[in-house]
Amino acid sequence: MTKNGSGFSKGKLAGAIAGLGLAGMYWFSQLSGKATPAEQNWRYPADDLIDANYPNARSSTYAIDIDAPAYAVYRIFKQIGCDKSGSFSSEFLERTFARLPFYNSYEIQEEFQQPDSLMPGDIAAFDYHGMSMEWADVVPGKYLVQWVDTKVPPAAPGSYAFRFPGFTHYAAAWCFYVVPLKGNRCRLINHWRVGFEPNTWWAAAMNWINIELVGGCMAHMQNLYVKRVAEFRKKEQWSGKFMRGVLGGRWFATGTPAGRWDNTPLFEDTYTQWMRYGRQKPAVTEIRQPVTDNPNWPPTGPDSPWADRVDDQYFVDWEEPEFSWDEQIRQKKEKTYLTDWGKKK
Repeated sequence: MTKNGSGFSKGKLAGAIAGLGLAGMYWFSQLSGKATPAEQNWRYPADDLIDANYPNARSSTYAIDIDAPAYAVYRIFKQIGCDKSGSFSSEFLERTFARLPFYNSYEIQEEFQQPDSLMPGDIAAFDYHGMSMEWADVVPGKYLVQWVDTKVPPAAPGSYAFRFPGFTHYAAAWCFYVVPLKGNRCRLINHWRVGFEPNTWWAAAMNWINIELVGGCMAHMQNLYVKRVAEFRKKEQWSGKFMRGVLGGRWFATGTPAGRWDNTPLFEDTYTQWMRYGRQKPAVTEIRQPVTDNPNWPPTGPDSPWADRVDDQYFVDWEEPEFSWDEQIRQKKEKTYLTDWGKKK
C-alpha cells in the first residue's frame, strides 16, 4: 500500500471510530434514559428561574425508577460538587475532557448532611477557579436546584456565570427532583432548563450538544450511578481497588492488617472513607487523649530555637476569633491583618 493510501486508510478508520462514538452517544443520550413524554412536558418548580429572563427557554429531562426511598436519593445529591462527593457521573470523562476536578465518593458523609451543610447561595462548584452554579432551591427530602445566569451572576467573590463563545447571555438550572412511589421506591427526575441570547442557530446547536448530547450522556450515567448507590449495588472503582491492593496490604500481605475493619463487611463494602466517624472515639485515644489546648506552646525558655525572637505575649488573653465574611472582604481589599487579632477586648 502506498504511503498516501495508508494515510487515507487511517483517516477512514479514524472517521469510522468517531462516527461510531457519536452514534453511541446519540443512542445513549436520546434513545435511552429519557423521561416519559409527560415528564418532559411537565412544568417543574424551578423552571421560573429561566423563564423570568429568557422567552426561548427549553428543557432536557432524564428519569429513572430507584428501589430506595426518596430521602435516600435526595441525600446523595446533597453531596454533589467537586468540593464534596463528586459528580456521580463518569469522573474519568469529567476530568479528561471537561478538565473538571471531580472525584466520586459514594459514601454518605456526616459533614455534608447537617442542616446548614447546603444552603441557598452556596456555590455548586464545578471547579475551584470560579466556573460555578449557585444553589437556589433546597427543599429537604424533595428537590435541589442549582442555577446560574449571566444576567444575575453568583454572589460569591471568585465565581463567574459561564457561557459559550458567541453567547451574549446564558442561564441554566440543573434540578434533581425525587417523587416517592408506593412500595418504598422513588422516581428520580434529572432536569435541565436553559435559556440563551442571541437566539441563533449557533446558540441552539451549542445548547443541544451541551444538554442533550454530551450532557444527556452524563445525566443518564449519573442516574444509573445514583440508582446503583441507593440500591447498594455500586462497585468499587478500579483506582481505589489498585491503591488498596498496593498500599493497603491486599496484594502484598504481611500478616498485619492495614485497616481497623479489615476482612469485615464494614471495610470490604465501604469503598471510600467515612471522614468524621472517628470523632466518636479517635484512634489516638488508644495512645493518649487528643490535645485541643496547650498552654506550653510556643516554648519561650532560653533553650528554645526561637528564644531571641518569640512573642511571648501573642497568646495572652487570646481566643480564636469568630469567622467574619466582612473581615475576610476587608483583608482582601486592604491586604492587611487586624492588630492583636483574636485578643480579648
